[in-house]
Amino acid sequence: MSQLNKLKQSKLAIKTGENASQARKMLFVNLLVYVIISLAELEIGTLDHSVALMADGENNFTGIVSVLSLIVGLTFSKRPSDDYHVEGHWQYENLAVFLAGLTMFIVGLSCLWNGGVKLINLANGRTGSQLNGRAAYMAIVSAVCMLGLSIINEFVSHKLTSASLAASARDFFSDSLTSFGTMLAIAGATFLHIDWVDSAAAILLGGFIIYNGSKILSTSAAKLSNGFSPTIRKQMVKAIQAIPGAGSVTFIDVRYSGNNLVVTAEIELAGETKVVQSYGLCKEIEQLLQRQYPILYCCIQVRPKNSG
Repeated sequence: MSQLNKLKQSKLAIKTGENASQARKMLFVNLLVYVIISLAELEIGTLDHSVALMADGENNFTGIVSVLSLIVGLTFSKRPSDDYHVEGHWQYENLAVFLAGLTMFIVGLSCLWNGGVKLINLANGRTGSQLNGRAAYMAIVSAVCMLGLSIINEFVSHKLTSASLAASARDFFSDSLTSFGTMLAIAGATFLHIDWVDSAAAILLGGFIIYNGSKILSTSAAKLSNGFSPTIRKQMVKAIQAIPGAGSVTFIDVRYSGNNLVVTAEIELAGETKVVQSYGLCKEIEQLLQRQYPILYCCIQVRPKNSG
């Protein structure tokens, strides 16, 4: 590997580490907000006998668990490479995102269960205590806070190219929607005296939490299992084959190492191509891909055309 490419990869690793540190600071802010909002919702939901607000509080409690796992993941991902992790520890971030999605999925099931139990009780004539307006006010406060943090996390995630903050942004956005829905449901149950709305809202919130958790699980699991977008892979092949002198791409594999990419490709060259020319072409391909994508390592090998 040339000194230039080693330098570029070193700079990318340093930049990724710095971005991880900044993302970690943002996650601590997220954690503080989640703790305050979830505790307030669980307390007021319990006092006000609102399963919808309690479901929203449980949803925000998953945010605490998710953010803690992301903080731990980012902390480990910053560790330098060693004999067992030659590429570094970047995959810890994807593992943390996976655990965050799994936590959301499990809590969504809990919300479905609690809402379903109360709905069955209502159907059997057990109405329970009446709601009052405190739960609705708490839900609107939660919705506004979550929406604001969703916007902030989305902006910072693009700036730092952070999967952790992108996951947090999606989590906050879903939390804001659930809180708005919770507010409407509690208002209907409180002021219009429609008792089943509170329970139905808890069930809907549970389904929504499961849906968002499943999306995060799917994305992170794909990265952990070395999955990669076929569309982007085809774009890479097209870019390589557009370089003068490069033959057809016979093989290309792309996988994630954290949010960075590791690329391995094989191209065909004319049999009479000299070693020096082949080496220069490989370096040109590497540099092209590194300009377009966040590539941590890139290995291009060649084989003579029509060889077995």
